[in-house]
Amino acid sequence: MTCPGFTGDILMLIRRAILKDTAAIARVRVDTWRTAYRGIVPDEFLDNMSYEGNESRWAERLSDVDNQVYTFVAVDESGQIVGFISGGPNRDNDPVYKGELHAIYILPSHHGRGIGRRLTVALVEKMLEMGIDTMLLWVFTDNPARRFYEALGGQLIKSSQFELGQANIDEVAYGWLDIRTLLKEQNR
Repeated sequence: MTCPGFTGDILMLIRRAILKDTAAIARVRVDTWRTAYRGIVPDEFLDNMSYEGNESRWAERLSDVDNQVYTFVAVDESGQIVGFISGGPNRDNDPVYKGELHAIYILPSHHGRGIGRRLTVALVEKMLEMGIDTMLLWVFTDNPARRFYEALGGQLIKSSQFELGQANIDEVAYGWLDIRTLLKEQNR
């Protein structure tokens, strides 16, 4: 699936990730974590993240033919991957929310251009093809990106806490009882 077209003021291609994208996906993930989560996640954890370790994990995910998790990338007009989204069936087998958005990251230099909305639409279209019509996502409670999920109509549904490094981090889940409502975001 590809969704070429204008996003904000730049030409942006949204397409399914392929194995050769792993280095770029790892770079986006590590760079955005270090920027977005400083002060939320322990500095030691962020400083010890590596491109190589992330690249290895993404290579495993993208090469697993039985994996039901789908990843899409945003490619700018110079051919650089500037963001990605990943999701599929809910990892916790939630009885209501059958799908889960596992990760969405966009380089800070490309925020505010509609890339997140376009990536979300690509994932939602794939989930609907899979017969999944509800979705949730988990986000750090202190993450300012929560406004993005609220703007997409996500409803706060639950909270939790987990251990990351030596810290306990609070998180909240946003849910959509009908992800078809997110398809209207394609034209915004």
